[in-house]
Amino acid sequence: MRKIPLLNSLAGRITAVVLTSISVALIVFTLSLTAFDRASSVSQLDGRLTTIADIAGQNSTAALDFRDKDAADQILQALQRESHVVSACLYDASGLLFSEYRRDSYDAPCAERVERTLSEQQGYRRVQRGVLRKGDLVGTICLTSDMRDVAERERRMLLLAILLALVALVIGGVSGSVMQMRITGPIKSLHHVIHDVVTSESFKARAPVAGSKEIADLASAFNRMLEELEHRDEATHQAEANLHSQARTDALTGLPNRRLFTESLSQAVAFARRTHRNLGLLYIDLDGFKHVNDSLGHSVGDQLLCEVGKRLSTRVRRSDMLARVGGDEFTVILRSVEQMDDATAAAESLIQGLTHSFRIEGREISIGASIGISTLDESLIDAAELLKQADSAMYAAKRAGRNRAVHFSSDLGNLARERHALESELRGAIGRGEIYVQYQPEFDLISGQLVRFEALARWKHPMLGEISPVRFIAIAEESGLIHEIGKYVMEQACREAVVWQELSEQPIQVAVNVSAVEFHSESAVEEIIALLERTGLSPDLLQIELTESVMMGPVHRAADKLYKLRDYGVNLALDDFGTGYSCLSYLSDLPFHSIKIDRSFVRKLPGTSESLILVNSLIGLAHNMQMRVIVEGIETPKQLELLHDMGADEAQGFLLGRPDGKPRERLQPLQHVPWHTALPSIMRRT
Repeated sequence: MRKIPLLNSLAGRITAVVLTSISVALIVFTLSLTAFDRASSVSQLDGRLTTIADIAGQNSTAALDFRDKDAADQILQALQRESHVVSACLYDASGLLFSEYRRDSYDAPCAERVERTLSEQQGYRRVQRGVLRKGDLVGTICLTSDMRDVAERERRMLLLAILLALVALVIGGVSGSVMQMRITGPIKSLHHVIHDVVTSESFKARAPVAGSKEIADLASAFNRMLEELEHRDEATHQAEANLHSQARTDALTGLPNRRLFTESLSQAVAFARRTHRNLGLLYIDLDGFKHVNDSLGHSVGDQLLCEVGKRLSTRVRRSDMLARVGGDEFTVILRSVEQMDDATAAAESLIQGLTHSFRIEGREISIGASIGISTLDESLIDAAELLKQADSAMYAAKRAGRNRAVHFSSDLGNLARERHALESELRGAIGRGEIYVQYQPEFDLISGQLVRFEALARWKHPMLGEISPVRFIAIAEESGLIHEIGKYVMEQACREAVVWQELSEQPIQVAVNVSAVEFHSESAVEEIIALLERTGLSPDLLQIELTESVMMGPVHRAADKLYKLRDYGVNLALDDFGTGYSCLSYLSDLPFHSIKIDRSFVRKLPGTSESLILVNSLIGLAHNMQMRVIVEGIETPKQLELLHDMGADEAQGFLLGRPDGKPRERLQPLQHVPWHTALPSIMRRT
């Protein structure tokens, strides 16, 4: 066995600690004592010099009075008896040097004039005292002394300290050796057991319980420690295995999570490139899940996600990987794709698997999926780009009508870049004056009177020209810019409506569309009320139009906001009725004044009898719920006549007036209303 150096052994370290402690204590003590003794010696020297200076000064008063330089020299020469005094300088009352004394070994002459501030020299002490006669200053004496006595005293103190240190170190060394022998004895008996534990990487070894009581107790305690460590080691290995599994598995569905998916996708991309194989990726987002989650609760939503995960798993090959990457989003890595159609077929199979409804807590729930598809090619750099393409394709599937699969293409990439460019331009559009408001009239079908204008946001880009609201409103909602645009449009509309009241013989309302994104913000109601107070528009002259998507969130929160607005006097209209996720049980609890039947229903008129029955039923339903009916999208006289006969209350459409930026020109006597003269047969009936 290799010999351990002394300082690396416990015994050597104990002895070293003892000796070091003693040495440090001695050094501190010696330095402190030396410093104290030096300070005391210097103080004594200064005191003696002061006394000698006072005596020599008193003896020199007569010599100074009579300007007797010889007498003064004799007095100063008498200082030879003071061996430590190396220089004496006597100055008269005017501060000029009168007499001096220097020991041969001292080569610094006296200054010609008395120094007001003494400067010390290395190895010397100086004092300066005034020479007084009956309280009057007749001169100054300055004495300089060497410090040989002080240095000699320090040497003696140092020799004494060294001697004491040697004695203390000898005693400490002996004591340390005895101490380390008593301490290291029991420890050495456990050395072999510890060595076995370390080399075998197991806590199963045990130390023999033998020897004195102390050693036996130590060995017994050591064995108990090994037993506890053995139990903890087993628990730690089990916990690490569980954590490793949890860190890579979705806790809800048991599928691989985003972390494992990201690692697997990077590995799959690297392998596909090495082996020159194709690789596909599906990005899945459930359609309508948010509505289920908000209306039926998170518990039902969680159960639905679990069932979706199980159903999708049955349609994924063993070589592929299905993962839940967050919320209602899933991904599938297709590790073996021969051609693009294979990825499309896999996506269609997953959509087909969700066609049958799910039964959860006694409810039948139907849900679809929008899937984006991307495949690895030479232009892709890494897994992140592949995922980005699949994500873009998934959003394209959403925009194309949902519940379908879309394969990423260069055109889709260009569209994504175009949307990004439009978003960048839209951010400064209001400040640049590019966003403006147009107004489309709405008429009462009974009286023929103009009742309101609907404010519509428009965007005229200096380079791109007029940009359709269908394009930029969706971008504004996704990016959050809809808040800024919505506030701007509503303020412009309210200020314009204030002017209408002065020009019109009857009140004219203004209708403003508010998106669900805006309405669900915490301060939506307060901002609308503040705007009305700021512009001075009466609340009953403002109609807020909301789509059915307002019911996609927590209905009770939407209802609270709607009731606050209604109580304040604002009119409320449900826009695009029949095109979204209408729920009549919710609608009866919401305080809408009117519903607007979407143009998609009007477009089919006169059409088939089914179309007529459907629109007529919607109008009857609204009237039964004490709501007015506004019909939009009227483009032909026949459509207007049919809706008038069905009992619709108000009408809007290109036939009656297109949107423009000059609503004030329409505020003329009623005989100038365009549709009033265009449809005399209907007006005669009214």
